[in-house]
Amino acid sequence: MRGVICALLLGALAGVGWAQPPEGALPARITRWLDGDTCMIRFTGPLPPGLSPNETVRLLGVNAPETGEAWAEEALRFFRSLTLAKPVYVELNPRELRDAHRRLLAYLWVEGEEGWGLVNEQLLRAGLARLLVFYPEQERYYCRFLRAVALAQLEGLGLWESAATPRALWEIEADPVRYVTQAVTVVFAVSRVGAEAQGWALWAQGSRFGFRVLVQPALCPGFWALEGWDPSALVGKKLAVTGELSWDSLRNGPRILVHFPEQIRLWEGP
Repeated sequence: MRGVICALLLGALAGVGWAQPPEGALPARITRWLDGDTCMIRFTGPLPPGLSPNETVRLLGVNAPETGEAWAEEALRFFRSLTLAKPVYVELNPRELRDAHRRLLAYLWVEGEEGWGLVNEQLLRAGLARLLVFYPEQERYYCRFLRAVALAQLEGLGLWESAATPRALWEIEADPVRYVTQAVTVVFAVSRVGAEAQGWALWAQGSRFGFRVLVQPALCPGFWALEGWDPSALVGKKLAVTGELSWDSLRNGPRILVHFPEQIRLWEGP
């Protein structure tokens, strides 16, 4: 496979370090890792009202497997390896300081070889946590998180180990219950392209149920460069598209949402 719309990508932004943590983030040390998305910290600088020197932090935007579940140990080890013996910066939730368990809701920043990285995002990028965002429009790092998940699925990492295996559309439609809500890579030929409110739809040739891919660059436009792009050029092409298969009603048919150009590749296999 090779990229079919790589020219639309503005840059490989995921994983690029920042020069420094965001303004207002608080320096701390992790004293104990409880699981893949929760830890205990000790602040190492002055604190604003409402915080104690020692706190429990729940990472925002991610949901790592619970203890005893598949990939839970790997998530914990990855979290620990990122932050062990390193100073971290705690960026608090601007809307809700604590959850129902009195844990701080926060983003954690740690310095790596490429600069300061967001631990929450790196867990998603490694395929060791699922995205957990209730209000995407209020999540400041939503597109970064969403793309981290998309890339992990594309590479079949961690929780998404089976997602990168290409499957012909007929295989998906022969047993749709097995694949609905799962991340999959579907191989199909494009029969037609239709305009959508937020982008366009790529309809699959020979689909029993009206499978289509909904390309929606409007959600995270900074990752696309669409000037002069003609989606009708994909008609007749065979593609491999990776994403989560949705099918909420027979009328709507199965579909995959595409928010990033890497999710679509030209298929060169049989």
